Amino acid sequence: MKALKLQSLYSFELKPKNPFNFYLTASCYNFNWWFNGSKCLIPISKDPPLIAVAHQPHDKVVVDIYGEKSVDHINVEEFVQWALGLNEDLTGFYNVIEDDAILREVPRSLQGMRMRATGFWNALLIAICQQNTSFIQGWSMLCRIYKLFGMKVKLNGIKSILPLSPRDFLTSEAEAKLREAKVGYRAKTIMHAASMIEKGYFEHLERLKDEEAEEKLKEIKGVGSYTARLTLVLSQRRYSLLPLDRWLKRLAEEIYKLKNVEEELKARWKEWCGLAVFFTTVVLDAEVLSKALRRALNGDVKPSCQYEKLSPLTLWMHAIC
Repeated sequence: MKALKLQSLYSFELKPKNPFNFYLTASCYNFNWWFNGSKCLIPISKDPPLIAVAHQPHDKVVVDIYGEKSVDHINVEEFVQWALGLNEDLTGFYNVIEDDAILREVPRSLQGMRMRATGFWNALLIAICQQNTSFIQGWSMLCRIYKLFGMKVKLNGIKSILPLSPRDFLTSEAEAKLREAKVGYRAKTIMHAASMIEKGYFEHLERLKDEEAEEKLKEIKGVGSYTARLTLVLSQRRYSLLPLDRWLKRLAEEIYKLKNVEEELKARWKEWCGLAVFFTTVVLDAEVLSKALRRALNGDVKPSCQYEKLSPLTLWMHAIC
């Protein structure tokens, strides 16, 4: 299918709360159709198509908006600020992890880096694809899903993809496409989640308390606490939630010598649990458990930014699907 050409609509500048590292924020857990080493593309809407292109040539972040037409129902400036975490103050987080055996490198090597937030449906897809699998396998699944279902667009010479809507997974071709994406058992979870969203089941999720929102998401067949919490961290920045999987549990047991891992990690990381989990995967390059354990035990907790190593920070440099 021919790429849809989007036109330049308008531009604006945003002032981030310092310290802010645009490159690290934009590059982490990203694909090369959304980050090219200098510009970060932030999908805003698929219908109508709307995308932000952000870069930081000076102290402010410059944002160019492309689409077919402007939209009135979205505060675009606010959305971009939220997606890039420009107004976040991580001083409290840095204080909590200053002497952390795994996370102590974050305030040094990754100072000013924010976690990019994303829309609810996209966050849910990311979380489902990360179930019971490695970083590379999970993001390869996600890559194939985007390429099979996404809308191809072109703007100012840049080729990109607008993410899918839940409705895209309820067509007669959806099941075959998911098989092609090699998502395995997750196909049924994705399709059930899409159906529930289209029926309005998760409207006003942001109004619920953390525990209530988690329980609501767990009503999707195939979604447990890890997937629900990760979705809420990525889509609503609910950092007080702890997405705990077997990888993190084993790390906590071996490195921190914890017994009641969930309770003790919450006490350790306080209101920053979700962000701490995110950065744990980054500093250990989302290695498989055996390698992550070996590195953490040896104090090797500085993340890789080199092309030769596929990691969250270099994902955008590689064609993984």
